[in-house]
Amino acid sequence: MSADPAATAPDWEAFHRNLRQPGYVRGYEILGKLGSGMSGQVYRARKASIGKDYAIKFLQIDDAEVARAVQAELDQLRHFAQIDHPNLVAIEDRGLVDGIPFVVMAFAGSETLRDRMPRGAPPAPADLARLRAWFAQAAAGVQALHDHGLVHFDVKPQNVFLKGDVARVGDFGLSKLADGSRASLSAARGTPHYMAPEVLDRRGDRRSDVYSLGCILYELLCGQTPFVGDDAWQVMKQHASTPPTLPPHLSARDREALQRCLAKDPAARFASVRDLLAALGEPLAAPAAAAAAGAPIAPIAPTAAVPPPSPGAPRAPQPQPQPQPLAPAVRADARGGNAAAAASVWRPRLAAFLRRLEPLHGGLGIVGLMVALAVFAALAARCGGAGR
Repeated sequence: MSADPAATAPDWEAFHRNLRQPGYVRGYEILGKLGSGMSGQVYRARKASIGKDYAIKFLQIDDAEVARAVQAELDQLRHFAQIDHPNLVAIEDRGLVDGIPFVVMAFAGSETLRDRMPRGAPPAPADLARLRAWFAQAAAGVQALHDHGLVHFDVKPQNVFLKGDVARVGDFGLSKLADGSRASLSAARGTPHYMAPEVLDRRGDRRSDVYSLGCILYELLCGQTPFVGDDAWQVMKQHASTPPTLPPHLSARDREALQRCLAKDPAARFASVRDLLAALGEPLAAPAAAAAAGAPIAPIAPTAAVPPPSPGAPRAPQPQPQPQPLAPAVRADARGGNAAAAASVWRPRLAAFLRRLEPLHGGLGIVGLMVALAVFAALAARCGGAGR
């Protein structure tokens, strides 16, 4: 008999019927729901043997093919579980119940940075110091991922969990486990406000996380994200081509940091989160916790400053690597080919395709738009493969 988890369809009726039964998830008692989204549902649970609370995320994946891809990526969670850092949500275990895969994580609080961000105006001075401290801690957690050669690709306030004065970054790997087979899922979930331009082309590296942190910092300081629009379509277009407006109340240090973080060209951004924190006057200690975990620490990009180009002046070539194809979980439908070469061919075609759709996007709606983009990306990848 096949051990393929995808062969057993998820039984959500049984899940909701039995969720509160003792032992439904062996060893845990489900206490209550923490939240839900397109990728799954998160519950607070208590481990009966020690009386400690955890968060269990049940992944909501009903398509068999996607379920197989997700299960393959769940097998890679050991790479994330090896990281021991005070500003990352620890991954404790994984399993399957009623055909539904789940991941057990440390309980990092029921509040997120989203709940504490200013709305529509800069924060009050009394709140700013605490917000900056939480931001610095979240950035330290992202740097810890990078030190292990991992990239988050979905850094946003909703993924920064708060418990007292401590901020921890979570959902690293989990959101992309569900997103890997669907090019449009991240945008449909509302994350374009924090998404680097190159990620829209399914490319990126650690500097994509630097861009996302820049979006969070902008919102923290200004009370809104750098780009706003009536729908995700408008926001994505601005990420790709519109310079951010920097309000006059920002300090010179914050303005320079935001300009670097939010540069359209990854080579013009900070080479690392560590460099970003240093520019903000928040130096990051050596990654002792990461080293103690025993995982290899990936080399950090050079810390030499990369000045933003002057208007109208050509920028000298920088010794920065070009954005690489996304991690395996994110490039699930790249068909194994040279994604960078393929992207260089179809990126101009994608731009023309978007321009052609522009008069229609209001009638398409965001779901129709995302489907159109996904179809185009699949065709482009197939054409790229045919050209090899």
